[in-house]
Amino acid sequence: MVTTGVSARDLFRLKSLSQPNAAGGSYYFVENRVDEASNGYRAQLNSVDDQGHQRVVATVGEQNVQPAVTATTVFFAAKLPDQVAQLYQVPLTGGTPSCVATPGEAVKTVLAAADGHSIYFKTTATTEKPKLPNTEKFPVTRHVGRLVNKADGYGWLPEKVTYRLRRYLPTSGALEELFQTPYDFDLTSVSADGHLVTYLQDDQPDNDRDFAHGAYCLDVTTGQTSHLTASLPAGQFADATLAPNGQTVALVGHDGKYGSQTISNLYLADRATGHLTNCTAELAADLVPDFAGDFTQQVGGKLVRWLDNDRVAVLAAFHAHSQLYVGNAAGLRLVNDTAQQIVDFDVVAANKVVLAVSRQTLPSALVTVTLDDQQERVVYDPNAAYERNHHFAQPRHFDYQAGDGQALEGWYLPAQTQAPRTPVLLYVHGGPHANYGETFFYEFQVHASLGYGVVFVNPRGSTSYGQDFENAVNGHYGEGDYTDVMSGLDYALEHFTELDPDRQYIAGGSYGGFMTLWTIGHTHRFAAAVSQRSVTNWISLFGTSDIGFRFNPVELGCDLFDEGGVATYWRQSPLAYAPQVTTPVRLLHGEWDMRCPIGQSEEYFTAVRRAGVDADFIRYPQSFHGVSRDGLPSLRLQRIADMDAWFTAHPTVQKDAPQN
Repeated sequence: MVTTGVSARDLFRLKSLSQPNAAGGSYYFVENRVDEASNGYRAQLNSVDDQGHQRVVATVGEQNVQPAVTATTVFFAAKLPDQVAQLYQVPLTGGTPSCVATPGEAVKTVLAAADGHSIYFKTTATTEKPKLPNTEKFPVTRHVGRLVNKADGYGWLPEKVTYRLRRYLPTSGALEELFQTPYDFDLTSVSADGHLVTYLQDDQPDNDRDFAHGAYCLDVTTGQTSHLTASLPAGQFADATLAPNGQTVALVGHDGKYGSQTISNLYLADRATGHLTNCTAELAADLVPDFAGDFTQQVGGKLVRWLDNDRVAVLAAFHAHSQLYVGNAAGLRLVNDTAQQIVDFDVVAANKVVLAVSRQTLPSALVTVTLDDQQERVVYDPNAAYERNHHFAQPRHFDYQAGDGQALEGWYLPAQTQAPRTPVLLYVHGGPHANYGETFFYEFQVHASLGYGVVFVNPRGSTSYGQDFENAVNGHYGEGDYTDVMSGLDYALEHFTELDPDRQYIAGGSYGGFMTLWTIGHTHRFAAAVSQRSVTNWISLFGTSDIGFRFNPVELGCDLFDEGGVATYWRQSPLAYAPQVTTPVRLLHGEWDMRCPIGQSEEYFTAVRRAGVDADFIRYPQSFHGVSRDGLPSLRLQRIADMDAWFTAHPTVQKDAPQN
């Protein structure tokens, strides 16, 4: 059988899975795809059992997510075109879904009590439009009064919002409001009897300079709320899950010692006494995984679940792959260490879990794991038909050392070509507190099919290697991290001899864009560079990014307004080294980017173009910071074509450029 590699247009053929929910001998899940006709994203609810019997559960409108299953019914959130998401229900036996309407309130996070008597969900209500731009015949002014006033991927935050916790009682059809608040919260779990609910919320929501994000438990019968993490006043928590009996809450989060990049742990909270037990203080893994990728969609976000009243199953990331542990305060046992990303998971029984996974050569699959013998079994692969006549570039993992002896790891994805010599593309991840790893990367596969050998590594600052490694970049941008990525490229050139040293290219987005521009300001070895949604000037980013005022001081080691702050920020800015650049550079940036606003690329383009560098600048309309992951599909394809065109137009390093 003739097979082909991954083309850019295969974005419309590949599917991903998320949010598995095990119930009644079947696995309910979200199946995600990219729709070419609408230039958008679609999600439907499907189910499959251990025998492989599949069926479509619901396809209401554009998005069908958050499946919550009782003995008789599937409840979920669905979004029709140009409307906010609403709560729907459909019998397990099939039929037409019906709506439990909350007009004007967008539904998010649907949870069912195990007894099936109550369904909890969160709603959001506001009359303010979030997206950019808002074209109105008679526009009104927007008052900005808070330090935190915008969010990338959303737009300007509304000034007036009402968040509600609602409960639906299927037997009577009653719809209740349990509380409403002007402050956002994340609904995370419900007890088996439906009497207790956990949620996450900022501890000081009126203080935009306090980032503590705590866990709370509401007793629905009494109306009393307990603050589960009050003993960690700077803590930031990502998940909270009630044990079936409601006595203990499993928490994933951290004490805030190193701000938002503190390694997370598993805590068990005794609901009666409020006592917290840290179960993973000695575990080297990070319990809030952060994989740099571009394929997963609609991730549910559950990090810990109970197997029974005594044991939990919890996810972790260790050295660029996911791990699954089970246990309690007495100890945890590693039960899954496969080279993969666990996207989402659910408990099937006390000895069995179901995982939605992604691997470098397996885009997505639903896998069951039995915990006693650690046996994996793929129960559903949504891309099986595609994989029969397509092949993926096979990654080659390598370990190497930086010049100072720091142990590092990377990967090489060979070009899918018969040519004896191939160009090499060094790709740097964003963050910097994220990690490349054992997960499918659509764009890398496309670059390999286009004939590039792709090299990607995890420099200092990356996650999944421990707190010291993650902290090492702070105050040292462009130092050890720069030598880490360059040493990885040197290793690849030495050990994979088909790579052509005369055709070296570099690319990256966000922090990866920073590193791309930093690199061409410090070496002339690359034939061309593509920087995407980059930070170029830390001084201007401080007040224009949605996170600048809180991100910059931690990352750069000082506040902008500290003594010497401006000099420190400038020293670590790629813009400061623009006069040294000779490498042809293309800048790609979304016009709605609020994380690294487009002015960052405008500043850099002006500097290098004014100096006569071969440079251009492409603006992507209607695009936030995540244009390569969840932006308009047509522009995701255009972006890859723009990169390839730039590299193709610069087939070799400039011979008259100084080499260093």
